[in-house]
Amino acid sequence: MRYLLAIAALVLSGVLLLLGIGQRTFLAGPSEISFPVDTKSETGYAVVDGAELGKVSGQANVVVKGKGAFVATGATRDVLGWVEPFRHAELTVDAKQDRVLSAMVAPAVVDAPPGGEAKEPEPLDPRGSDLWLEERVIDDAGSGAETGTLRVPVSLAADQSVLIASDGRSPMPEDVSLVWAQDRNTPWAGPLLVAGGLLALVGGVLYLLAIDHDRRGLGPRRGRRGPLQGIRNAFRRRGRRRGEGAQPGAGEGTARMRATRRATRRSRAAAIPALGVAVALGLSGCTAGYWPQFGSEPVEKAPQEQSSAIAPVPVTDQQLQRIVGDVAAVAAQGDDALDAQALGKRFTGDALAQRTANYTIRAAMSDYGVVPPRITDQELDYELVQSTESWPRTLFVTVASKSGKADAAGDPSPPAAQGETQQPQADAQTDEKTASPSLALILTQETPQQNYQVSRVIALRGGISMPQAAPAEEGTALLANDIESLVLPPGEVGAAFAAVLQDGADSPQGKAFDLANEPLLKNYGQARAAAQQQQSDDKGQTMAFSATARQGDAQTVALSTGVGGALVATTVIEEQIVDAAGGRYKPQAQDAVTALSGLEGEQEKLVQEVSHQLLFYVPSKTDGSKIQLLGVTSELVGVRN
Repeated sequence: MRYLLAIAALVLSGVLLLLGIGQRTFLAGPSEISFPVDTKSETGYAVVDGAELGKVSGQANVVVKGKGAFVATGATRDVLGWVEPFRHAELTVDAKQDRVLSAMVAPAVVDAPPGGEAKEPEPLDPRGSDLWLEERVIDDAGSGAETGTLRVPVSLAADQSVLIASDGRSPMPEDVSLVWAQDRNTPWAGPLLVAGGLLALVGGVLYLLAIDHDRRGLGPRRGRRGPLQGIRNAFRRRGRRRGEGAQPGAGEGTARMRATRRATRRSRAAAIPALGVAVALGLSGCTAGYWPQFGSEPVEKAPQEQSSAIAPVPVTDQQLQRIVGDVAAVAAQGDDALDAQALGKRFTGDALAQRTANYTIRAAMSDYGVVPPRITDQELDYELVQSTESWPRTLFVTVASKSGKADAAGDPSPPAAQGETQQPQADAQTDEKTASPSLALILTQETPQQNYQVSRVIALRGGISMPQAAPAEEGTALLANDIESLVLPPGEVGAAFAAVLQDGADSPQGKAFDLANEPLLKNYGQARAAAQQQQSDDKGQTMAFSATARQGDAQTVALSTGVGGALVATTVIEEQIVDAAGGRYKPQAQDAVTALSGLEGEQEKLVQEVSHQLLFYVPSKTDGSKIQLLGVTSELVGVRN
């Protein structure tokens, strides 16, 4: 019976050890599941929805090989918006058949030009789009372009998708597959190995006890005391010499003793390796992946669905940082080389026009006193992101700047003398010298295929308090220009301030603005023209000085804040006019005027165009306060005669 129990324990331990080892070897499933993608088509783009990748368990990966291979992840609405104009494939996962199905999607209908045929748009390079949350590419210049492999782990939410493409100039890579890495944790391998080791130990002990019991029954019983005496006898030295003869009548007992010794040696030889294997396997089971985790699993909260009346925020913090960083890099490149063409990637509208004019003047005048503040990627934690699913999309973000030149900002210069041109200041909105003003950037993405471009760069006044912004996760609304809930509709703010600049603070439109000690009104517009006229008259000159102002053609941008008002960005174009008025004194075209227009010497009339990019806070009608000018950037942008 004792031998039977020992053998049963050893057999059961062997089974448990076999199962424990099997979980890590022959019983384990594949390390990954791979479905190849059929890319034998002329399309350059393929899209797979995040929900499709969830049909197979495990960590999803997109694996592509080939020159220019590209993989990007983004919000499904953004990915589909980007590929909509192009022929592309939509991939679906058939988990039952272990394959990926590909359905071709025709491009969006393009209106044919008059008398012509509609043509599909030329494919674009998807690399570097602001829409992507993450992107990976095999660089053309990288090593092993033909054999290089791009493996992109993707953990997507239900509203995200993956774009697989090339560089836009060639078809999609031919070697594409979706791969799911499987969980290699075997939580019961450890318990099985340890249980098997313990049973092996118990079986060995039982077997030794059985042998001890048998040994106790052999030979004389006298003097046998103590535990496991039979086992200890097996290790006792032979007290007799090999040459001693056997006692009479002891031949049968001696034979039995020899047989028992041989059995004991065999059992020890078998038990010791078994115990060694059990201990080794037990120690190998210490890895966390070998054991079940009985701790409380973190409960993943399902994302709260937004109300259908609230559009999503289309830009994450990571995307915004990347966009601002690229804007700063492009601006630095243009500022260093005075190259306006370098700005085309990220600048447009009035922001581009002002810097282009500034570069033109500074290329001809190294001592020109107006140097735009250098844009940095250091955000100032104030941002307004339009919540929308469609395009255009608008961003408002504040960043720090660095001084482009020691005297690039500060007090506005005094009115110019006879016929001289006045250099607008980069920071004419404050009487306090501010070498590095904070900057407000207005960025717009017109279409999914275009990146965000800066339409306005406005230097903020020192000491101002920005109105409370709506929570970043909620976004904000882009307001219509004719909304009536504000002190003035956003579309009329620029025109009203232009009237104030032209006619003075006492004009009827001035009642809507907080104009106390407004430096812009002291150094531009009517005040500037009147001061120059007085200087000219005092010298007995006959020239006539005047100023007109109008709202610029660029679209006004109005973003709702969290306190009921709106930030309104607009542009006012001021024309500074000097007319000879038939007299012998004529305005002189020189310096910045000559650099910008090519005009030289005396002119019958000079008209200088100064662009004022303006940022206002427009409160609601119920607030009872006036419109505040938060920032301005002024630049000479044009001259004519």
